[in-house]
Amino acid sequence: MESNNGFDPIEPADITLTQSATTAREEKLPWQQQPTTYIALVISILLALAIIFILPLLIKPAETPAVIIEPQDIQRPSVREAPFQDAQLSKARRAAQDTLSQILEKQNFLEKKNIRLWDEAVFQTALDQAAHGDGLYRQREFLGAQTAYQEALSQLTALEKHIPDELSLALANGQRAMTEGDASGARQYYELALAIDPRSSEAKTGIDRTGTLDKVLVLLRQAQSVLEQQQLEQSQAIFREALTLDPLHPLAINGVEETSRLIKERDFNNAMSRGYISLDKQQFNTASKVFNEALKLYPGHKGALSGRAQANNAAAQRATQSQLAQGTALESKEQWHKARDIYTRILARDNSVIDAKMGQIRSSARANLSDSIQTILSKPLRLSSTSVYQHGQQLLVDARGISSPGPKLREQINQLDQLLKNALMPVTIELQSDSRTAVTLFKVGELGQFDKKHLSLTPGNYVAQGSRPGYRDVRVEFQVTSKGLSNPVVVACKEPVS
Repeated sequence: MESNNGFDPIEPADITLTQSATTAREEKLPWQQQPTTYIALVISILLALAIIFILPLLIKPAETPAVIIEPQDIQRPSVREAPFQDAQLSKARRAAQDTLSQILEKQNFLEKKNIRLWDEAVFQTALDQAAHGDGLYRQREFLGAQTAYQEALSQLTALEKHIPDELSLALANGQRAMTEGDASGARQYYELALAIDPRSSEAKTGIDRTGTLDKVLVLLRQAQSVLEQQQLEQSQAIFREALTLDPLHPLAINGVEETSRLIKERDFNNAMSRGYISLDKQQFNTASKVFNEALKLYPGHKGALSGRAQANNAAAQRATQSQLAQGTALESKEQWHKARDIYTRILARDNSVIDAKMGQIRSSARANLSDSIQTILSKPLRLSSTSVYQHGQQLLVDARGISSPGPKLREQINQLDQLLKNALMPVTIELQSDSRTAVTLFKVGELGQFDKKHLSLTPGNYVAQGSRPGYRDVRVEFQVTSKGLSNPVVVACKEPVS
């Protein structure tokens, strides 16, 4: 049906929020919109029509002359239209409907989050506010309806934003109830959290934990009782059993951590005590091992580091003294190489030991002297070399300069002295040839052709060469000692050249 002003009629929105709110608003409608008012209005209209059309027929008109009425200009009323106002109403109506649509979405979302379980009062207040907007809407007071709807939407939006806080609060209360041993209360809080967020793993886990809470509490009491008796390992085992039933229970977690700490402290203190007892008994190696055990429990602990340092220093000092004594004993036995090795090991551990430094210098010098003399004694013919002979003389001087030579050095001195003397004492040897071979003795000269010749030579190594035309040359090497030669040296060319 079209209106006379050319605009679409504005009808009330037929949207029901809740049954209870709508019924309450119908009971509070003004009298103009109540059904009984419409009935009375219809009856009044029918009575008016009857008076206007039927009653004149029943009454005879009076016989009076007709009155002629001259036509006159009649001023007709102007058309009363308000297009702008109607447009504004339409705009307000659409805005109210849009807001109402958002309200319904928020209402549906919050009901899925079981809003009535955690904030029913505020939720119902928002619905009542929306129902109030419905009343204004029916009265075509769209601006007022929009305001009421917007207030209701704001309240529902605030509830939606509050969901994470409500979830966190429910979970926190559940955890607190678990800690206080209230399994029933904890389950209620976790179920509320699950109603708010069915996907909450923490809430699901919390509900599962409430099933073992009573057993866990019994174990915790037992563990605490045993702990008070200082039975640490047994207490820890019971705490671990409780932790197996509920890996998240804070008292079980703290119990395991606390007993572990107490056991660790006990073992550390025991190790420190044993370490110092070993120090007092001068069992330095044992003390060092025990302090190392303490350091494994508390790495970097100053007391344990100090104890280990004392043990190691004392052990090193004792080892140094023992090795110094050993080095001195080896020196007295003229075992210079072994003594030098001992002193070297001491200095490798502690380079500040003066006795070891002096011992190393002393034993090194004596070892070198002994080695040099022994080298000449083992190869006496090398004294035929001037440089070797001079070196042997210097060694003899150095050896004789030792104030307190031992038996071994005295023997070396005597042997070297005799070798040096023998090295300058000529020895007579015999050379034989065939009177046709020209013989040359290196380091001596040409000897010519002969059958037999005697020469005086100092000990050493010699080479004789023979030459004869038509024959191969011969070369004879021989060694002259202080005792001479047991057999003559034969130099003769006997192999013809083919």
